[in-house]
Amino acid sequence: MKRIALLICTVFSACLLQACHSNKNNEDDLDYGTTNTVINTSNKVTIIVGKDDAKFVTDIAQGCLAEIKIGELGKQKGQDKRIKNLGAMMVKDITKGKGRLIALAKAKKITLPDSISADEQKAIAELAKKSGKEFDHAYLDKIQIDYKKALEQFQNTSKHAFDPEIKGFAAKNVLTIQRHLDLIDAVHGSMR
Repeated sequence: MKRIALLICTVFSACLLQACHSNKNNEDDLDYGTTNTVINTSNKVTIIVGKDDAKFVTDIAQGCLAEIKIGELGKQKGQDKRIKNLGAMMVKDITKGKGRLIALAKAKKITLPDSISADEQKAIAELAKKSGKEFDHAYLDKIQIDYKKALEQFQNTSKHAFDPEIKGFAAKNVLTIQRHLDLIDAVHGSMR
């Protein structure tokens, strides 16, 4: 009886969605925004992640790739021991978080990028050209900006995401990002 009720609700929801969007002529024009769509396939309910939630996951995955590369640079090129330690910590923590993100993306059927964006590659190449104290300061400037942006993304998603697992992932990682940003700020402030 519960299955029949679920099936009726699902069919009714699909009809309602179709009716709401019936004035659109082209399927490509449909904008599901931040809503989740529920599909019932042979007694399994599949939630299709909204585009804003999926964008968060793909953006963070690409950010992880860049931050791991930048952390490696910090470990290798940092003149100050604090830079080397900060780079090592970031590589370790971000790699661990990236593993959880990959598992989440796989469960949500979100395809993740496998390369760093062209803008980030350019910024990393510029950073790699520097050495000594110039590198240390440029490294701190770069990751400080990146982490402030990431903290804002994670906080926003932890409050506004529609998918509960993506929302939970964001909320769970806010403290780690804040801790990293606090360390970055402390090291940055002591090196001026």
